Amino acid sequence: MNIDRSHVVQVLRTGGRVDAARRAADELDVEVDTVRDADLLRELGIDPDSRAQGGGLALH
Repeated sequence: MNIDRSHVVQVLRTGGRVDAARRAADELDVEVDTVRDADLLRELGIDPDSRAQGGGLALH
């Protein structure tokens, strides 16, 4: 599933993970593929599978 990088950055900032948000902005493509980028999303503290289950991005 593809999502916009700005959405990932926003979720991280809202969750108080400013450093992770900066890293996401630097390392992720504008179009984030939750399958291709799953490992990096997990490192950033995001559960990439939450979006596939019909919800929004979830922090872990």
